[in-house]
Amino acid sequence: MNVETIREYCLSKKGVTESFPFDDVSLVMKVLDKMFALIDLEGANSISLKCDPERAIELREHYAGIEGAYHFNKKYWNGVYFDRDVDDKLIKELVDHSYEEVIKKFTKKLRAEYDALPDMSFPVPLIHISETNSTNSYLQTLCAKQQGVAAFTTVVADFQTSGRGQRGNSWESEPKKNLLFSFVLFPDFLEARRQFLISQIVSLAIKEELDSYADDFSIKWPNDIYWKDKKICGMLIENDLMGRNISQSISGIGINVNQEVFHSTAPNPVSLRQITGKQYDIFEILKNIMLRIQSDYELLRNGDTELIAHRYEKALFRKEGMHRYKDADGEFFARIICVEPEGKLILEDDAQKKRGYMFKEVEYLLI
Repeated sequence: MNVETIREYCLSKKGVTESFPFDDVSLVMKVLDKMFALIDLEGANSISLKCDPERAIELREHYAGIEGAYHFNKKYWNGVYFDRDVDDKLIKELVDHSYEEVIKKFTKKLRAEYDALPDMSFPVPLIHISETNSTNSYLQTLCAKQQGVAAFTTVVADFQTSGRGQRGNSWESEPKKNLLFSFVLFPDFLEARRQFLISQIVSLAIKEELDSYADDFSIKWPNDIYWKDKKICGMLIENDLMGRNISQSISGIGINVNQEVFHSTAPNPVSLRQITGKQYDIFEILKNIMLRIQSDYELLRNGDTELIAHRYEKALFRKEGMHRYKDADGEFFARIICVEPEGKLILEDDAQKKRGYMFKEVEYLLI
């Protein structure tokens, strides 16, 4: 470990700034003006870090390179030396611990301010909050109140009290078990009549990311993601218009990742954990999905919409064969012909009659 490496590591954390409040050789790292580290530039071989008192004692007993920090309250602060017996991995862990110890003591107001900060170390600006009524609502409020919100700014919540789906449907999720997020785009190049393209690139990104963990995923028109006959992901996309074009688009997504049991009356939920028997890093999945969305958004911006439409139709749930559906006139058997550019689903029934449906005008019968 060296001074520059540890400095860069500290600065990579959300809300961190550096300053020299004491002298010109003591570099102080703060998160929202609260100090969590001091790097000694004169000796260039140590960092002072906050630590839980009991853990501080244990560390000093086990490592010659960890002592009570000079000029600090030694009950709460350790001095960690780079050139002794403390390896780089542990030093970074102790930086993380100090950072978290400071955040734990934030006032409610300061914590709210911290939660609202984007994490710029992520591939897109990321705001991680513990709880909200709806990530879509949170992001809509942010965009209304704050100028200059960047495209792809993403809000992810550990828990939603009233997550929304199409036409008021709700989404069940245990805290910290699943991926609940919203992100914003500003596709002012896209005409309102072509807004279904946003639904296509978002659903494709999620479906294709899930394909890397298991087989049998598909897109149930318009944008639910299914594994076999069970739902693993739902989304709600809300577009604002300016004239003939879309000025702002917020996509809210819920993906069942690590939940093992579902208690609601929803007929067919499933999680990635239930499918594979494995636990997953939610933020790794989110990162990969956002990278996929960014890539397809560039296709959309460049006008490569035929490729998007082709991939979408190929990925459709029950793309082949005759299946049961229900509309306002009752049940019928039909097969999928295509999805038109504006999002209309075209079916052909068993009498070879073509039928067209917009969202919520037709229901898949799963049983």
